[in-house]
Amino acid sequence: MLSLHSICFSLGNREVFKDLSLSFLPSSIIYIKGANGSGKTSLMRMLAGIQTPSSGSITFDREALPISMLEKPYCTYIGHKVGIKPELTALEHLEFWAKLYDSAELIDAAIIYFKLEEIIDKKCYELSAGMQKRVALARLIASPAKLWLLDEASSNLDSDNRQLLLNLIITHANNGGITFIACHNEPEIKTAQVLDLAEFLPNLEENKS
Repeated sequence: MLSLHSICFSLGNREVFKDLSLSFLPSSIIYIKGANGSGKTSLMRMLAGIQTPSSGSITFDREALPISMLEKPYCTYIGHKVGIKPELTALEHLEFWAKLYDSAELIDAAIIYFKLEEIIDKKCYELSAGMQKRVALARLIASPAKLWLLDEASSNLDSDNRQLLLNLIITHANNGGITFIACHNEPEIKTAQVLDLAEFLPNLEENKS
């Protein structure tokens, strides 16, 4: 289970969250909706341990976050930017993340699933935006975390690869994983929960950036 307890968070003088408390069970798929400035990315980054709340706490599997990703990797976070080092090959990128999870045996499955065979030895800077996104998403298989945090993860994907991603998210849920998806569009997985941040921001118009 993932739980947020009385979370308060501000960016500069702007209050983003105040006394936010929520819990999510294993096998949950949660779409995070909200206008620009409503806190979608801030929430993702707090769950990933990149940012810390001003007050309150977050627990995952009964452990307080943030947890050191080097000591105990628990999540895969793919943000607006794909987060790949351009000088690495696609294979080297996957090997780096698989090493954290001691899961090198899953790299081949990641390559095959996202059809990376023809580009796997190319430097990432040589790849198109869509190919770079597929390499980034292959981490979901090569470095198997229980918690997935996907911020606009389907951008730059064609319809076939977007469907591959959706199928992977559903499989992750069936295996007990939790996935958060920040999006502007309507949820593509109809059985998913929707977390509308507007419900937690009574002064949303003042909070927009």
